Amino acid sequence: MVSLAAFTVVVFANQVSWQNWPQLLLYFSMVVVAFSVRIPDPRGGAHTPSDALSYLATYVFNPVTALLIFGSGRTVGYVISRGWIPWRALFNGAVMGLSVAFGAYVYRELGGRSGEIDFSSGYLALVAAPLAQQVANNFFYAYSFSRWKGTPFLSTWLVGIRDLFWPNLLHIPTAIFLAVMYTELHYLAVVGYLLLLPFQGRALSLYFRRGRLFAQIVDGLVVATDVNFPLSKGHARRVAEIATSIAREMRLSEPMIESIELAALMHDVGMIGKDDLLDRPVLAREDVEDLKQHVRVGAEIAKELPRGDIATMILRHHERFDGTGYPDGLRGESIPLGARIIALAETIDSMASGSFPNSSPMTLASVLSSVSSERGRAFDPDVVDTFLQAVERGAIAPVPPEVWDRGIGRPRLGESPAR
Repeated sequence: MVSLAAFTVVVFANQVSWQNWPQLLLYFSMVVVAFSVRIPDPRGGAHTPSDALSYLATYVFNPVTALLIFGSGRTVGYVISRGWIPWRALFNGAVMGLSVAFGAYVYRELGGRSGEIDFSSGYLALVAAPLAQQVANNFFYAYSFSRWKGTPFLSTWLVGIRDLFWPNLLHIPTAIFLAVMYTELHYLAVVGYLLLLPFQGRALSLYFRRGRLFAQIVDGLVVATDVNFPLSKGHARRVAEIATSIAREMRLSEPMIESIELAALMHDVGMIGKDDLLDRPVLAREDVEDLKQHVRVGAEIAKELPRGDIATMILRHHERFDGTGYPDGLRGESIPLGARIIALAETIDSMASGSFPNSSPMTLASVLSSVSSERGRAFDPDVVDTFLQAVERGAIAPVPPEVWDRGIGRPRLGESPAR
């Protein structure tokens, strides 16, 4: 990426609008300031209030000029905010510069003229240019992330586009307004954008605070479940750990893994208030049906959270691969993959820890044998195979954390963990 960006600037240096150096210097400074404002993301990484500036660049600069100004500004802004980490600073600058250059290229190809805003020719170029810039940016990062983490490129890229589409769309009117000020009034007029940075930073902080509140709600529900079922304390967290380990072994995208983790943490919230049923020595038919309703109750609770896929996984985590599960008897791949993973993870922990419906812990060998026997029946064969291979390599240890807390080493396959 760095080599491509540098090669493009050197070969096409004659296309850079050097004669407009005051504008270029001003814009470079604004980009540096915008990228120096970092709002930490609770899920990792950070965001900057720079989207409108990147979209504006697709309108007012030709592709090579946009690449030079935005790429170098992004690099310097990265160094100021995060320190001099050469490969990261240069990579981030190159990716951003190339993305903005692509957006500027699309703008020109669709009839727009760099440095001019012409509403008479339609809005296609004005809308397509920033969206093309963001799609290209997501593409570069998704490809790099998939190479580093071993995750599927296409799904990572598409999830990034989906999650950012509407927020990015909302920045376009701001970018068009700034472009009108830049081209029709004076380029110094966009300095006012710097005055908006504190407000944009505040808006991002509030957005991430909402995310932290979301995490606190989930944690509160997990604690409530543990209090309601003290004998199974920690079950939800162990299921989440096993499920996310399997998901990573399957090289799913990070957003998908995050959804699986949250659904696994909440998979039994619908059981709250049903502890009296589990205390009965024998369950009547209506009691069993009442217990089965916990997936619907849990899904209804999860629907109140801003992640629809979590509710779906909770609703489907007791479906069986052969179609004999509940609540709707779904079969095979009609069951969401996340639910298939959670179904296996829950069974593994219940068997290994002796949680309901098991009366006592099973040995590791028995757990593996039981899981293997249900391959293609209760569980997705691919999910089972991934789990077994990971256990064989020592990547997943299906025993409760308290086993490790007592200082006992990982048992070898076929051995029973000491208790």
